[in-house]
Amino acid sequence: MTKRVFLGVVAGSIVVFLVSSIWHMVTGLGQTGIQRLPNEEAVLSAMRSSIQSPGFYFFPGMSTAAASSKEQQQAAQADYLQKYKAGPTGILIYHPGGQELDFGRLIAVQFLTGLAGAGLLAWVLAMTAGATTFLHRALLVVAISLFASVIYEIPYWNWYGFPTDYTIAHAAGWIVSWSAAGLAMAALIKRPAAN
Repeated sequence: MTKRVFLGVVAGSIVVFLVSSIWHMVTGLGQTGIQRLPNEEAVLSAMRSSIQSPGFYFFPGMSTAAASSKEQQQAAQADYLQKYKAGPTGILIYHPGGQELDFGRLIAVQFLTGLAGAGLLAWVLAMTAGATTFLHRALLVVAISLFASVIYEIPYWNWYGFPTDYTIAHAAGWIVSWSAAGLAMAALIKRPAAN
């Protein structure tokens, strides 16, 4: 059984890497909803002169100063809600000095992430291998990929305003790639037939 689990992890990680690569680079669906900044040079120039620290920024920002009374808290909240309503709103992941685009490292980390995910799925499939059929194991992985897509993609859409088309395309990408990996893993991770 250990050999089957190991083969399942390897197969699953390779399949998810290949299918998600095709999803992003060949079909272009990984770029759905992403746009280039209009007047990019002017915006970047303003950012360079205004933001010196790298970070994850949410705007408009809420005041972090402690209000001394309930009235001040309510006034600060009303001010924030007004700014939020007036806009613009958004999030920014920012690196002021830029960074090297080390594609090899990014691909390696992506593969290792898939390997870790396949390891976790293999563990689940190994626990169910003797009690389920291939179809049940494959559907289990599909259900897990649906669960992960719902709990990770929809909150970004809900709280941070990620575009709907981006959210749908990325959720579908995870579902398709991990379902394909699940088929390969479910075929390998099973109890050996009794003699």
